[in-house]
Amino acid sequence: MREKALSPRQRAVFLAGWFLLWSFPALAEPEVGATLGFDSNVNRAVDGAQSDVQLGGYAAFLRAPDGESRYDWAATAMVEGAVSLDVTDLSYAALTAEPGFVFFPRWWLTVSVSPFVQGKAVKDTDQSAVSFGGKIRLREQIRTNLYSGQYYVYTDSRANEEVYSYTEHAVGIFFGVLWRKGAFTEIGYEFSHGDSFRTVNTTTPLPSGMGKGRRYSSAFGGEVVRDTVDRNAVSVSAGIDWTPSLAFQAGYAYARNEGDLGPFTSHSGYAGIAYRF
Repeated sequence: MREKALSPRQRAVFLAGWFLLWSFPALAEPEVGATLGFDSNVNRAVDGAQSDVQLGGYAAFLRAPDGESRYDWAATAMVEGAVSLDVTDLSYAALTAEPGFVFFPRWWLTVSVSPFVQGKAVKDTDQSAVSFGGKIRLREQIRTNLYSGQYYVYTDSRANEEVYSYTEHAVGIFFGVLWRKGAFTEIGYEFSHGDSFRTVNTTTPLPSGMGKGRRYSSAFGGEVVRDTVDRNAVSVSAGIDWTPSLAFQAGYAYARNEGDLGPFTSHSGYAGIAYRF
């Protein structure tokens, strides 16, 4: 099958990401890592959910504020990839660039605003996409060892096939405990509203107007359609710095999604190790 070419808009966003990616290394600290993750419902099905395990790795350049002034900037540039062990067509490679502005209006309050761009190549080329958007994040230092935060994220993702494209608005809150320097536990809640592909059976009745987007997916071995979904998710994560250079982190999330085709749930988690140079 001949791969589809990127649209002019996708090429422009992709090239912008490459430019930002190669601008960061001289100004940021490098980090590499490896991850192991799972998802109980990668095909987003009401019935017949498919689970998957992914082995991943990444290389990143991170620039954090130095805290010496009320205004500063931050940046993340990352190249990553993962191999799916069960649904192998979900294996991917991606590059992400995220510059940001950071403001400290009070000693206990941090405000950050950051646009981002990502190019993602998936083995199932229908799902390859260019995404862009923006994030706003607040973080409050309640006590020396307690913190909380809120965030908003807007994402616009343009995939090779329209059924996998989406726009999404997400808001979330989190609360964390610093047990000691380099060790934390965090809980969070997120609500999001936007588009999502759904896997359906050939006999699944569809709401009026939804059938036109129906498409067969070789990755999931069934038909997919695009649905509008409200998602509620709760999560818990923890991490520790074993040494100044070596860190470990793990997390788990439960999500319930409500759409026109009915609800579906998922359990996902990850464990990762990182090395900072």
